[in-house]
Amino acid sequence: MTSNARGSGRILGSLRSADGKGIVRMEDRFDTGIDDLWSALTDPRRLARWYGEVAGDLRPGGEFHARVPSAGEATGRVDACEPPRRLLLTMRDADPQPGQPDETVIEAQLAADGGQTILVVEERGMPLDLLAAYGAGVQIHVENLAAHLAGRQPGDTGARWDELLPAYQDLAGNPQWQAERATLTAFLRAQRRSVLAIIEGLSDDQLRQTVVPSGWTPLGLIEHLGGAECFWFQMVLAGRADPLGPPGEDDNEGGPFVAEDPLQEVLAFYQEQCAASDEVLARTALTASPSGEVPSHLAVAHEIYTARDIVLHMIEETARHAGHLDLARELIDGRTGLGPR
Repeated sequence: MTSNARGSGRILGSLRSADGKGIVRMEDRFDTGIDDLWSALTDPRRLARWYGEVAGDLRPGGEFHARVPSAGEATGRVDACEPPRRLLLTMRDADPQPGQPDETVIEAQLAADGGQTILVVEERGMPLDLLAAYGAGVQIHVENLAAHLAGRQPGDTGARWDELLPAYQDLAGNPQWQAERATLTAFLRAQRRSVLAIIEGLSDDQLRQTVVPSGWTPLGLIEHLGGAECFWFQMVLAGRADPLGPPGEDDNEGGPFVAEDPLQEVLAFYQEQCAASDEVLARTALTASPSGEVPSHLAVAHEIYTARDIVLHMIEETARHAGHLDLARELIDGRTGLGPR
């Protein structure tokens, strides 16, 4: 069984280009041994259950024919076969349509990891304008492989294609999605800059000063925002089980936002978490569902379904706390109107 669930919004692939041609890369982890996964990839009887009918000479240098229900017919050549770790194929469409590539290269690499196996698949050589389509198609194949290993039947390929294609169009640079991504990212970064600009020039003592009855401090609020970046982008969106927490994160659990750690350490923590958030977002489609869990007790739990929702929430949260910091700054030294917005 793979870590990916069929029908989820999780995106397994990444897209890039080299020498004017597209490259689709998939990586997933399977709850099976490396020999079992190798067998599922190379045994024609098992291939027929999740991929399609494959017949011919499957030894290195051999030629074969494949009939894939969702993709038509193709011929292929085994360029390298190194059981149970590496398989390299050249694939040719039996009846390529205008704009389709004459051939692509598929490379699968397997690595044992305890009782599990990590599979990395790359398909190379498609036109750049077909990157999104190939990304969706290759992910469907990987998910069908996962279903086979788990003893399930493949799902509805057409419905899954409709779910995955917009996400891969986003990753491939579809103008509409790229404009949306650029706008959301610009607003989030502007609010982050405001947070740091509002507190610029305050002393260590001033940043630890409480100016409202609830007891939070400006530095404590910065640390909280760093924790929020870490939580929403690393834990919820990326699904990392143990994201880095802020320094002293358990010191004031349930209390007001205050920070006991050195000033520069807290500021560095916030900036590092913002950078980590940007890295996660850069490789995640806006339409992708979170890989981690959204705690049901949160007030926004029923509003978070995609990466886009998470970005909107962080714009909202950062702007809200920037307003709190505006108030604190005015109460501390009378200055107002700080920040780019």
